[in-house]
Amino acid sequence: MAQLITFIGDGIFTTAMLWWLIQKTGSGTIVGFIMSVSFLPAILIGPFAGTLADRLPAKVLLIGADLFRAVLIVFFAWLAQQDALAVKHLFVLCGLLATAGVFHSPTTLTVIPRVVPPDRLDEAMALHTIVRDISKLVGPSIGGLIIARWSVVEAFASHAGCLVFSACCVGLMTIGEREGGETREGVFEQLWAGLRYVRSQSVLLQVLVGFGALNLFVVPIIVLLPLSVAKVFHLGSFELGLSEGALAFGSVVTGLLFPQMFGEVRTSVLLVRIVGFSGLLFLLFAVNPVFGLFLAMLFLLGGCFTGVNVAVLTLFQRAVAPEMKGRFFALVEVVCYALFPIALAGAGSLSDAIGVPWCYGICGVGTLVLTWRFARIRGLSSIDAAEGG
Repeated sequence: MAQLITFIGDGIFTTAMLWWLIQKTGSGTIVGFIMSVSFLPAILIGPFAGTLADRLPAKVLLIGADLFRAVLIVFFAWLAQQDALAVKHLFVLCGLLATAGVFHSPTTLTVIPRVVPPDRLDEAMALHTIVRDISKLVGPSIGGLIIARWSVVEAFASHAGCLVFSACCVGLMTIGEREGGETREGVFEQLWAGLRYVRSQSVLLQVLVGFGALNLFVVPIIVLLPLSVAKVFHLGSFELGLSEGALAFGSVVTGLLFPQMFGEVRTSVLLVRIVGFSGLLFLLFAVNPVFGLFLAMLFLLGGCFTGVNVAVLTLFQRAVAPEMKGRFFALVEVVCYALFPIALAGAGSLSDAIGVPWCYGICGVGTLVLTWRFARIRGLSSIDAAEGG
């Protein structure tokens, strides 16, 4: 319940913030830079957050992060009510919220094994993923409705209420003791070990580079989506919530039906096909004038995002030696998050310079080029063969 309500609140806040920015400034550049700020803490301090999650009491970190964010949101809601909220305030707010959130995620992952029996851990992890996907569907939709009915002030206040509710849920939990005696490599030692391992594995290196580069062309949808609703279709906050919800709904449906939809397709083949289909969708976004079709394509794109993530992570799980997985996935996280700010800031600036449709076109062409590159990776199909196809 804490996770579900928190994630819904996050969706409400993001929708409200983006809509306020677009209405206040009309600048894609500012939207892109503010969204970039939201990912910087994950890059700068994310690798260290897991260390603190292993050392400090979980309730202190979880409740502290929730209440700290709630107080921030209330203050900025008050600024908005007084008509004193400025763009510079949102830069500070997003940075502080993201910083607190960086400590929340790894702590949650350390708590799950301590509140469920070992034989039900897989169910708990599946529920963790489903809750996040469902909230991505519900949160933006509720945010759009709140803004359409009232204003961003009420949307901000709703987010603060969600965070307080989350803190209360955590306070009521009984969290078991952390297992002792565990030693872990330092963050930098872990990353360097992962880098040395990847350099020795040609297929892994090519997939990792391609996966990282793919973020440069698919992550901009975070900025381009609200700009499309406001500048291309000239619609309001309710339609923004529908659009965000359509993207998330596609992700949820694909995640739930993934085995039935793609169970018979080799993972390496699936990766190439879905990346290519994503590229075609971006090209269609560039020329589509109909909002209903826009929603349908967002649904499909959300499914593509889930499909690509599942395919890539499955290939990594199969190919990486068990003793190297922790170090390797630490490297994957750093590589991917490092490109998020570049992609978001670049998309915002380009949308002002050349227009939203042209940005979609660039994303489509770049994604199709990467499709060709994935298809030419020698030895990629052998990873499937290693697991029996």
